[in-house]
Amino acid sequence: MFINSLLKGGAVLPESQTDYLTYIRRNHILRDLTDEELHLVIMATTPRRFPTDAVIMQEGEAGEVMYIMCEGSVAITKRLTLELGEGTPREKVMVRFRAEEGVILGEMALIESEVRSATVTALTPCLMLELTKDKFYQILEKYPKIGVKILLRLAQSLSQRLRKNSDELVKVTTALAIALES
Repeated sequence: MFINSLLKGGAVLPESQTDYLTYIRRNHILRDLTDEELHLVIMATTPRRFPTDAVIMQEGEAGEVMYIMCEGSVAITKRLTLELGEGTPREKVMVRFRAEEGVILGEMALIESEVRSATVTALTPCLMLELTKDKFYQILEKYPKIGVKILLRLAQSLSQRLRKNSDELVKVTTALAIALES
C-alpha cells in the first residue's frame, strides 16, 4: 500500500494526526484537501524540531524540502544586494511568521530546482512537518487529484506574489525617479 511505502521511506506516523491536521488545515495551499487527503500528506512528512536560532533554510542553498509549521515562530531574511558601508546590516528581516498563521515554508522547492530565495531562522523552538520533493512526487503520481488541488493553490499563491512584487517595484522605481529629478 502507498502509505506503507511512505513509512518505509522514513516518514514517521505521528502520535496524533489530529494535532497535525489542526495546523495544516490553516494553510491556504492545503485548504482544498479533504481530511483523508490531508492524512496522506501527513503520512508523507517527517516531523522535525528546530531549536531557537536554528537556521532552517539558508538563502542560496539548494532546496529539496518544504516545511509545514506546527509550532513556533520564524523570521524570514533576505541578503541585501547593495552594501552601504560598515555597520550596515547585510540582511533584512522581511517578515515574521507564527505556526498559528498556517505557514508553509519552502514550497517552491517542490516544483523547481532552484536555490532558496531567503533564510528562515527559528525565533522560538519550532516543530515542522518536512515534505521532500520525492515524497511529494509520489503523492502526485499515486493521487493526481491531490496534486491538482495543491498545484492550483501554488499557482494562485505565485500569482499573488508576482502581482504584489510588481506593485512594489513600481513604487520603488517611482520613488527613485522622483529622487533623481530633485
